[in-house]
Amino acid sequence: MKQESVLGYICQYAKEQPDALAVCELRKKVTYQEYWYLIKKMAAVLLKQGMKKGDHVLLKCTQNINYLVIFSALQYIRALVIPVEKGTKPERITEIAEWVDAHCVIADIDIEGIRTFQIKELMGLIEDAEEADLPLPQADERSMLLFTTGTTGQSKGVLIRHKNDVAIAENVIEGTHMRKQNVEIIPMPLNHAYGLRRYQSDMVRGGTVCLMDGMVFVGVLWKLLDTYHATAMALSPASLNMVFQLSGDRIAEYANQLDYIQIGSAPLQEADKQRLLQLMPQTRLYNFYGASEAGCSCILDFNSEDDKTGCIGRPTVNSIIRFMDEAGNPVKKTDKDHPALLSWGGAIVMEGYYKEPELTKDTLEDGFVKTKDMAYLDEEGRCILVGRADDIINYGGSKISPAEIEDCARGYEKIADCAYTSKTDPITGEVPVMLVVKKEAYDEAEFLNYLQARVEAYKLPRAIYYTDQLPKTFKGSLLRKEIRQYIKESERKDA
Repeated sequence: MKQESVLGYICQYAKEQPDALAVCELRKKVTYQEYWYLIKKMAAVLLKQGMKKGDHVLLKCTQNINYLVIFSALQYIRALVIPVEKGTKPERITEIAEWVDAHCVIADIDIEGIRTFQIKELMGLIEDAEEADLPLPQADERSMLLFTTGTTGQSKGVLIRHKNDVAIAENVIEGTHMRKQNVEIIPMPLNHAYGLRRYQSDMVRGGTVCLMDGMVFVGVLWKLLDTYHATAMALSPASLNMVFQLSGDRIAEYANQLDYIQIGSAPLQEADKQRLLQLMPQTRLYNFYGASEAGCSCILDFNSEDDKTGCIGRPTVNSIIRFMDEAGNPVKKTDKDHPALLSWGGAIVMEGYYKEPELTKDTLEDGFVKTKDMAYLDEEGRCILVGRADDIINYGGSKISPAEIEDCARGYEKIADCAYTSKTDPITGEVPVMLVVKKEAYDEAEFLNYLQARVEAYKLPRAIYYTDQLPKTFKGSLLRKEIRQYIKESERKDA
């Protein structure tokens, strides 16, 4: 039976499969019946402490069952839960509380200047509490306020409704072909969209969530895999890299046990991707495209034939894809030579940004979240990302994706790395050029011949520049503005 909220599914499974495991840690676990029982009792505790429908409540993440019980209980009493990172400093929590008009804070420490409830104290009151018996939240009611980035700097508050939670969960379930008895390890923070939405997906499916507090103690991962016979994992590229760094290739021992691994929240390093593909040849390996504003819009199994250059997968079941030109007009037909701006609609789309009406207006149009990504749909129905709108090179009316040429060029073994960009031209406006980090025995003529055999003539770089290191972010993404500036400076030096 379809429910209007994630809580509705937890309640349903508490009746249909009461003894099935809902959430577990290494040394603690609760069945669906026990979990729903704790949520209802915690709701009664919160009501007795003066919290009520409509209150804005900050909840500091502790990455355990107690946190999820309180999180769910706040939703059950129809308070707006605002999860914040476990490492957030008290003074920052105070700032956030003022910004979101918080009624109170629930944390593991007291916060000066605002009424605070400690998690341990609230959990201690459960034993003597009665079970609250309240109506379940409705689809259009607010579920939570999520931050688009951490809570340590300027960030946007995304208002999410219960129907968004359910629709995004269904996207994950359908996109990963999640089986009914799925047991998923989630070390990702449960105050961020990625971790929370993986947890919610398993709750909607009636599976089991195994909680980990990060990947510092990697031994916990193997114990969870063995103890609960986990069938899936949700990792970030950084946590996957830690698994490799701390445990070598041990993950290969579970290749026949794991149905799939989800990788999200940041770009995956190519070396780690290839290593994972080699170690887990039969495991489905997923990358997600989406945002807090419109979650899990596209999904790609990069251990399949869909793993093409620029491919972000296929639109998910509750995602409506729309293409627009630079003037904001709908584009009905897209292809490799005619990409357009990507936007997403459907039940996955947020209500808006908290206290940011202008930003909401700029981001949402007719129920669609606009992006600055240029893309097209290929003949197989796959969405191919060609780059950010600002990065696309318009050479004499032909649009070129830097990522496409860079991916091709990196196949030439005598270069270490490259960046494809452009410089101004008095006739065409801009012409394509390339910045290369070369290896020994590199030959420019040979490199150009290599490219000429693989890409159209108009995409060939009209000049090649050299550097010892490309400017990148800490996540490994190219800093394209700095690369263009480097080209300009090189031009001045050569003049």
